[in-house]
Amino acid sequence: MTAYLPDADDYRDDRMYVMRLTSDFSKSDDGRVSASMNPEAKLADDGPVLLITYRNTSSLPAVRVDDFASLQEAIDYVMRVEPTCPRISLNGKPPYPVPSWEDHLSWLHRQGLKSVAEGDFPQPHWLSSSGDRREVFVVKLPD
Repeated sequence: MTAYLPDADDYRDDRMYVMRLTSDFSKSDDGRVSASMNPEAKLADDGPVLLITYRNTSSLPAVRVDDFASLQEAIDYVMRVEPTCPRISLNGKPPYPVPSWEDHLSWLHRQGLKSVAEGDFPQPHWLSSSGDRREVFVVKLPD
């Protein structure tokens, strides 16, 4: 079976995935997670943080939700994982060798982009600026 690799035109930039951090979220007992889509929401330095990974297309479908005990724990994870993001220009493969964090940031900046660790907040095309929009995910987070 051949994997489907969408056209480069389907993506917002060269990255196949982007991430967003938020500390404005709630979890229910049935596994639902609701997270704010407000780019003005401040990240808490202490307390739990969600890292949401999206396919980097205009609708930004979520493909993964991870929770961390603190913002620093999430940033440490991002610094290990974000440089390995597959790229359209590399036929859907990650860069090899994996760039250092500094080289990764330099590449992003040359593209006019930012890391989630620098405050990048991707938003889907359908999001309006009015009201407090929330995403709801059905996931089972570890206790």
